[in-house]
Amino acid sequence: MKKIQILVVEDESIVARDIQNTLQSLGYDVPTVISSGKAAIQKAQENRPDLILMDIVLKGKIDGIEAAEQIRSRFNIPVVYLTAYTDDKTLKRAKATEPFGYVVKPFEDRELKTTIEMALYKAKIENELEESQKWLSTTLKSIGDAMIATDANGCVKFINSVAESITGWRQTNIVGKPLSSIFNAINEETKKQIENPVAKVLEGNTIVELSNNTILLSKDGSQIHINYNAAPIIDNGGEIIGVVLILRDISERKQAEDQLRKSLKEKEMLLREVHHRVKNNMQVISSLLRLQSAALEDSKAIEIFKECQNRVKSMALIHDKFYRSEDLSNIDFKEYIKEITNSLVHSYGIDAEKISTKTDIEGVSLGINLAISCGLLVNELISNSLKHAFPEGASGEVRISLRPTEKGWVELKVSDNGVGMPKGLDYRRTKSLGLQLVNTLVKDQLGGEIELNIDKGTEFKITFSRKNRIAQKNTNSGC
Repeated sequence: MKKIQILVVEDESIVARDIQNTLQSLGYDVPTVISSGKAAIQKAQENRPDLILMDIVLKGKIDGIEAAEQIRSRFNIPVVYLTAYTDDKTLKRAKATEPFGYVVKPFEDRELKTTIEMALYKAKIENELEESQKWLSTTLKSIGDAMIATDANGCVKFINSVAESITGWRQTNIVGKPLSSIFNAINEETKKQIENPVAKVLEGNTIVELSNNTILLSKDGSQIHINYNAAPIIDNGGEIIGVVLILRDISERKQAEDQLRKSLKEKEMLLREVHHRVKNNMQVISSLLRLQSAALEDSKAIEIFKECQNRVKSMALIHDKFYRSEDLSNIDFKEYIKEITNSLVHSYGIDAEKISTKTDIEGVSLGINLAISCGLLVNELISNSLKHAFPEGASGEVRISLRPTEKGWVELKVSDNGVGMPKGLDYRRTKSLGLQLVNTLVKDQLGGEIELNIDKGTEFKITFSRKNRIAQKNTNSGC
């Protein structure tokens, strides 16, 4: 273990030799003895001893007190005075240099050792404290957020460089002043002054947090969007000795959010405009079909044109729902099915007193591509029932149900209690365009399955997943 090295500064050679021998007998390393203040400063710089025993009265222009002051300030080496002088004037000068102890001549070995050990211990504690303070100060200054610490009265004790930057105040100008001198914040929406967060913490002994909508007014009047939190600093006795306030500059984030919000709004307006134009174009197509059918005399051709109009209308109705919907990603099918059913009843001139329609629709929302396919499917199946299930003069009922099932699947049923489909007819291989569309829409567009029941009338049961690969592909492909 390395010995403690002590530098002895004493101009009386006999006393110096005695002190050297005494210290060495006590286990200390005393390699040399110096007799002047100037030489002591030079030797302290060269050897950097652990402690210096300094006689106050020395030969030369620099006495022990002046030498100790320079050594302490330049090299941070603890000094213990050796002196025969105990007058007030000398002690006052010596105290100003913050010595680590006094040994009054003549002294005992035990007294000398005790004073040296106490000085070394005190120096160790002070060095550790200084290192800790430097580490803490460096850490606080390096924190990416702005930090301000106050005392128990709400006066500033510390402010890091980030806080200096966003407030416009320097630590040298603000320490000791109330926080309100630099913290001037308002609510972005109301423009009202924000209550001093440090005062709230001191009053309630609680953490205070506030985010968004807060603007800090810096020294030069610039406005900075921030969020912040403030927490009490509590000592070992549970008493509040101060408050730490953390400020975060969120100006860039706020700007990005505003830009994103603006961009989304523009895209939403564009999407609504697209839906609006698509709907209008479909109306034009429907009008052209109606005008053309008016010039026809062939009843079968007129019927084909009417069916085409109904299909266009079913798609136009989907776009109309999206255009009016607050959520452009989904449409609630409940009102849609009611409207398309009523439209078809009117289109085919059905007597509502003879043929009734009933719907049982639970909450099912679909994206636009699935909605268009499902809408066309509903149009074909209801049209099929209204046209073929009830011979002229017959009465009956058409039922439509739609409900969500397990794991994101949807079940659609369109049934009637009419005459039923001809026996032996394979709906999967028919010349009917309507049934061909049904098969294509279910298999290729919805990726679903069809079940046909003809025991009592006709019932088409269709199941499909809103999460299957085909649905995802169609959804991603756009309108």
